[in-house]
Amino acid sequence: MARDTTPEGGFTLFELLITLLLVGIVTSLGLPNFQALGERTAQTSEINRFQSAFSLARSTAISQRSAITVCPASEQRNACHNDWGGELLIVQGDKTESLDEQDILRIVPTQQNTRVNYSRGWSRIRYNSLGYTSGYNGSFAICSGSGAEDSRGKKLVLSQLGRLRVDEAPIDC
Repeated sequence: MARDTTPEGGFTLFELLITLLLVGIVTSLGLPNFQALGERTAQTSEINRFQSAFSLARSTAISQRSAITVCPASEQRNACHNDWGGELLIVQGDKTESLDEQDILRIVPTQQNTRVNYSRGWSRIRYNSLGYTSGYNGSFAICSGSGAEDSRGKKLVLSQLGRLRVDEAPIDC
C-alpha cells in the first residue's frame, strides 16, 4: 500500500495575518458609518416619540372637547418642567403645577442620547377643544449622539393648527 504524501489542508500564519489585517481595515472604514446610523436612528425615534405624543394630545382635545396640555415632566412627575428631552406628560386641562395622578392622561418615556430645544422656550403646549395650539407654535431642534460640532439634527415644526411636521433641511447641532 502506498502512503498518501499530500499536505493537510489549512492556513499558514501569513495568510491568517493578511486576513486579520483586511478585516481590521474594513471595520475601521465602516465604524463611522455605523455610529452615524445609530445617531439617525435615535433622531428618528425621538421624532416618532414627539409625533405620537402630540397626535394623542390633539386627538384627545378634539374628542373630549377640552383643553389638553403637553409638557416635559419634572422628576417627581407632579409639575411641568422645561427640559423637552425628558419624559413628556399629557395632562387634562391647562394645569401645569401640583399635578395629581388623575390629571395625567399619559406619560411618554424619555429617549436616551438625544437633546431637544424648543424655540419658543415655553414649558408647555396647550391644545384647545378644536385641536389648535394658538400662541404655542414654534419648532423643536432634535440632536443626538456625542454632540460633535459636525453633527446634524432635525427640526420639528408645530403649527398653530396643532400639527407637527418634520422640516426636511437638516440643522446644525
